Amino acid sequence: MGYTILKQDTIPACAGLKMASEPQTISTPKEGVKDSGYIDRCDVHELFVSPLVCGHNYMELFRSVPEVFFPIDYIASRISGSGFQLKKVKDDSVVWENKRMNQILTKPNCLMSWNEMIYSHFVYKLCTGNAFFRAAMGETFKDQPKWKWCDNFWELPADFVNVEPNRSVNSPIFGIASEDDIIRCYRLNYGYVSTMEIPSYQIWHDRDGSPEYMSINGFLKSKSRLAAHLKPISNLIAVYEARNVIYVKRGGLGFLVSNKKDEAGTAAMTEDEKKEILDSHFGKFGLDQRRLPYGLSDVPLSFVRTNLTISELQPFEETLTDAIQIAGAYGIPSVLVPRKDQATFSNQATAEKAVYTSTIIPMAKKFCKQLTAFLGLEEGGYYLDCDFSDVDCLQQGLKEAEEVKTMVNTRCKEQFLSGLISINDWRAQIKESRFEEPLFDKTLFEMSDEEREIVKQVISLNTKSEVENGRENQKPTVQNEGK
Repeated sequence: MGYTILKQDTIPACAGLKMASEPQTISTPKEGVKDSGYIDRCDVHELFVSPLVCGHNYMELFRSVPEVFFPIDYIASRISGSGFQLKKVKDDSVVWENKRMNQILTKPNCLMSWNEMIYSHFVYKLCTGNAFFRAAMGETFKDQPKWKWCDNFWELPADFVNVEPNRSVNSPIFGIASEDDIIRCYRLNYGYVSTMEIPSYQIWHDRDGSPEYMSINGFLKSKSRLAAHLKPISNLIAVYEARNVIYVKRGGLGFLVSNKKDEAGTAAMTEDEKKEILDSHFGKFGLDQRRLPYGLSDVPLSFVRTNLTISELQPFEETLTDAIQIAGAYGIPSVLVPRKDQATFSNQATAEKAVYTSTIIPMAKKFCKQLTAFLGLEEGGYYLDCDFSDVDCLQQGLKEAEEVKTMVNTRCKEQFLSGLISINDWRAQIKESRFEEPLFDKTLFEMSDEEREIVKQVISLNTKSEVENGRENQKPTVQNEGK
């Protein structure tokens, strides 16, 4: 039986790449350069050739794989887009005219805005498991509040930072020790040669999990959440690569089989017939305007297809399953994962609200609390907070919270007038600060007449009926009914 192969020759999908079977070269520092835990890196092409070789390079996964990018960007963009505010510890009021903090919350360094830096912080934290926030300041101001004495704040590239332990001190890591006893410095690696040693007092190391104590290159660093999902990530990369080969390169489409017969049975095509068919195919037929979409042959032929189509491989189900697993690692429910049938879900607003209340807001609040301590704001009576009041999916929740607060306020007033609680008890239940005067710790029946007069400045103690006060309720007139 004679046959010839039809193949659509186009530009290879991964031109210039090494084959997956070829040995992968792991980068090592140059001779004479101190090995400070430099993280081996690979580009996106190597990533798609052998994903597990580059599995530790989470930032490249974030930049290259949409299903990894989505949940990290979803959280980081929403936190960075919230309104960060400076507030007073005493009464939780917003401070608008603090020039030092206004400058930090606008442009913390010469290259980045505050929102850009916060976005970078959470991308590094969620992607690599670690984020390094630096206050670049001199040794002279080491013990001073950073928000007063530092003008340059940076988010370091976490995939290039290592924590270098202090090996010159015998103090145990789990014993009585200061930070300087454990950490000699934070080392920022620019590449094979350039490095920067940053003292520990300038760095706030924000981890996304528990620290590693016994790791050499990952000392005190946290593992990425993606570490537990390398198999789904590898599946994704394999699916994308397979789809790309089918769409772009396609490979062998099938065989043209001779149907010629003679007395002995099926007759094979001669070499001249094969050459004529191939020359005719590549010379006359194709998909552009000057070529025919079909071919003609003098030789009886049949076609046997050998390749698989996109629908037969069913890669989209595999992609969605892997994407849901990765999004779930960051607290993003499956209904929010981008898909073609997204419009069929009616509970997306509820799911988005749940992500805000269970993931985004707690993460942002924790960030503000830790950054407040790092900057030393508490010494000045301030703290950082974030505002999500303009988020659409939370508006219904805010309305419900206000209704609950009104109901609690009404109930507390009745309890106070009945002599069951004091004014400070009342204020505590509606989450307001207490009054310092001892008077407001008394119930209504514990107060003297003079004290009751003072309390009238806070609330009305009018216990008389409206009739006794000359405000007798009357039925509305006809023209006022229903108003």
